[in-house]
Amino acid sequence: MSLYTSASGKAVNHASSSSLDLFKGCRRKFYLEKIQGWKQRDKKGSLEFGKAVEAAVQFFYENGCKSGDAVDHFKMIWLKFADIPLKFTDQENNWSDLYKMGSELTKLFEVVYDTLPIKHPKFQLEYRKKVFPGSQYDDLEFLGYIDILSTLDDGDRIIVDMKTAKQGLDLTPNMLAMDGQLRKYSWLTGVPKVAFLNFIKAGNPDSFKKGTAVTLLEDESGRLAGESFLIYKVETQEDDDGSELLRLTLTTPETVQKMDEELNKISGKGSKEAKEKIIARYFEEKLLFVVDRPAVTKTRIQYVQAYIGADDAAEVGDAVGLDMMQLKYAVDNNTFPKDGGVRWPNNNCVFCPCRGICLKNDTLRDEMLVQIGGSHKEDDREDDWLSELEG
Repeated sequence: MSLYTSASGKAVNHASSSSLDLFKGCRRKFYLEKIQGWKQRDKKGSLEFGKAVEAAVQFFYENGCKSGDAVDHFKMIWLKFADIPLKFTDQENNWSDLYKMGSELTKLFEVVYDTLPIKHPKFQLEYRKKVFPGSQYDDLEFLGYIDILSTLDDGDRIIVDMKTAKQGLDLTPNMLAMDGQLRKYSWLTGVPKVAFLNFIKAGNPDSFKKGTAVTLLEDESGRLAGESFLIYKVETQEDDDGSELLRLTLTTPETVQKMDEELNKISGKGSKEAKEKIIARYFEEKLLFVVDRPAVTKTRIQYVQAYIGADDAAEVGDAVGLDMMQLKYAVDNNTFPKDGGVRWPNNNCVFCPCRGICLKNDTLRDEMLVQIGGSHKEDDREDDWLSELEG
């Protein structure tokens, strides 16, 4: 028994987290993409960037965790897109900015990787699970591709999903136990510990000002690579070859507050000299230190873990079964109504690449979409990257 027939004529008997999310978000969009084969014409820079970062991390682990390997592998992949038209968000800006962000993110990962509970990792593992075993729907399965399965020295296992994002995750304890994808993966694998390895991009990677948070990419002035600081001052100097060199004065948030309180108390005649003496004292006490631009990054890496108990996992299984039955009903009855919205917070239609079809605007449709069928291979691994943490 199949769940639906794809545009290539292939009988599909499984659903993934991303395909169920697509169906629940808009049944018409599911029909257009999965059954009729409409795909967005423009390649998304965020999608290709995420895949390049993921591949670099995997290469790094699988080749002995040698310094520079993750950075070099990312660059090798990303250089292939230098002349390929990609669609970028305002934060990503262009290919060059993502090249710098990716280079810094992978370098930062090399700095912090041994602090993470990612041990003996296995990558891109395919898991399948019968949703209705022993019933008339016995053939229907849930499919998931696990980015990383970490097995600690004591045998404990953790499912780690890699994401690229424009902002950090909520750090409320165990909040990630509410994430739909991680909940499904825990139910699918029987592994209760789950985590996101979140690579956070930073718009305008070379734009700095007082108060910008940065992380050291190398040891500097007695501080260790991987430590985070705030910028206190930005200066531009001329290098020996005549080029401009950006120099950043760094400190901690506590020092910034303490310094500003001291400096704000000074006014009147001689205040400039008095303030300079205070700043010099902070330098002497090594509470302020100066680095060159290449030593820091505005990008960040988060590892956030959660625990999904047996009761929650069973609940997820029930929800997956319900979603798949609704999908099966829609396919059997050929009913895929539009679930539209143009006003926030449900304004998905404003940005949907399929809107030209729904509006019966063939010109807009052809600008944004291309229809794929025939030998095209369905790949749920690519769909999982489409659910990046871009919100």
